[in-house]
Amino acid sequence: MAAEVSGRQRQVLWGLLVAVGLVVWVNLFLLPQWKEASRLNGEFKRLREQVNRLHRDLAKLPTLERDRARLAAQSDTAATGASPEEQLPDLLGRIAQSAHAAHLRLLSLKPKVEIWQMQPGPSGYLEVPLEISAQAGYHQIGRFMDGLERSENPLRVQRLAIKSSQQDMWNHTAAITLRAYLVPRRGQEGA
Repeated sequence: MAAEVSGRQRQVLWGLLVAVGLVVWVNLFLLPQWKEASRLNGEFKRLREQVNRLHRDLAKLPTLERDRARLAAQSDTAATGASPEEQLPDLLGRIAQSAHAAHLRLLSLKPKVEIWQMQPGPSGYLEVPLEISAQAGYHQIGRFMDGLERSENPLRVQRLAIKSSQQDMWNHTAAITLRAYLVPRRGQEGA
């Protein structure tokens, strides 16, 4: 019976050694790895958010480049000293080209005031209200608006009214009021 007790003691002793070894292994190896994995998971989430933010910023890059090109074109116009009388026909031509590219039928395109009556606004530019009357479908009107936004000239849509046609469900009459900005003559900036 003494031999049996010592065999049991050995089993208990081995069991205790395995349990202590398991506790030591968990505390020395598994828990530190778990803590490190949790820390790395938080770091990974932070880096993923940064990557998503960078993707959003990269998506804005074409718009920023277009704006930079438009500002460069504006500064070129200011540097060449083109008078408002020279700038306005170019602007009207670009608007007409945008309408043509969007398959918009222009009925009229004209400034609401004479160029000699214009005074620089708060922006420092001559603010020219333009009236446009056109016929097209909603898609073409939207494409025209997009073309205006991409224009190298600064423009702002002040009013857009679309009247549907009973005779032609695909073409509607659009009345658009734009505010265009021209570089004033030298000496007229502060007027």
